[in-house]
Amino acid sequence: MNAFDNIKAIAAERGMTIKSLAEKAGIGENSIYRWKRTNPSTKSLEKVAKVLNVSTAELISDNSDEDVELQAIQRKAKELSVEDKRRLLQLIELTFGTKNK
Repeated sequence: MNAFDNIKAIAAERGMTIKSLAEKAGIGENSIYRWKRTNPSTKSLEKVAKVLNVSTAELISDNSDEDVELQAIQRKAKELSVEDKRRLLQLIELTFGTKNK
């Protein structure tokens, strides 16, 4: 996945369109669409990352080998409190019968 694909996926998770993301980041919508073919500037990438509440590394990483759903789960889990993370782990263990050793 390229930066545009990552940005589009994360924005969708947060219920945002590319247009609304661009507006909140203070950059042009077409600038983001150009990232399908070109690399974004560091400054613009930082603005988008701030709006999406992720690191710039998450936006530019090539996650083609990783599961898209797993990435979404990881991003959501990062936003949880420590206690909620513990509860989520317990729920996963109860639901799927796995035990983290």
